[in-house]
Amino acid sequence: MKRVRQQPTNYFKRAGGIACLVFCAACAQVAMEAVTPILAAFTSHLDDRTARAITEMEKKQDWAGMLKLAQAQLEREPTRMDWWFLQGYALARLGQHAAAIESFQKAISITPEDESSRLALGRSQSALGQTEGAIQTYRQTLRNRPESAPAYLALADIYLQKGQVELAISNYRENVRYDPDSAQGWYSLAAAYQNTGQRERRDEALDSLRKLDRAAADQFEKQYRLK
Repeated sequence: MKRVRQQPTNYFKRAGGIACLVFCAACAQVAMEAVTPILAAFTSHLDDRTARAITEMEKKQDWAGMLKLAQAQLEREPTRMDWWFLQGYALARLGQHAAAIESFQKAISITPEDESSRLALGRSQSALGQTEGAIQTYRQTLRNRPESAPAYLALADIYLQKGQVELAISNYRENVRYDPDSAQGWYSLAAAYQNTGQRERRDEALDSLRKLDRAAADQFEKQYRLK
């Protein structure tokens, strides 16, 4: 079973917030727009009743209820990857990243090629400061699927935090190459170029961002006083 669930930028309080070194309201809005699709993709193959229940819990941010549901499902189907992922997702939302890591690792042991579980694992590792472990997790994701735009975005954020800006830029570029509609990626790339004095490339990235999200582009210009 090989599915991709796009992870929201703020899923595990990703440091660097869309990679703009200073957090901004427009970035937060871009990030929040991705919250619903992650569960929409997950629930698309479930029975209607369970799918509706999970969707409502996501909307209400009822992570405790979601955890309880995942645990009940695991009692019935302990070898099903989906429920291990859901349990990890709920635990991570509750800030219990160590326990979430165990759940994601179990999901991966059942379905090694599952991209979503690896991406989520990397984010929980990052949340606990396990930076090198997260890097290895994302690299494995890319070995499994070299066109994984979310993995490039996550790697770029880590390199930015480590001060390895050129590596961050390289991975942001790969993110938008494989996902040209990623407003998060274009914002991040423009911010990285801005902070390294590459104004022409910044403007190119900003133009791409503006085509996708004018409000975010306007906020970028305001943030960096470009006008």
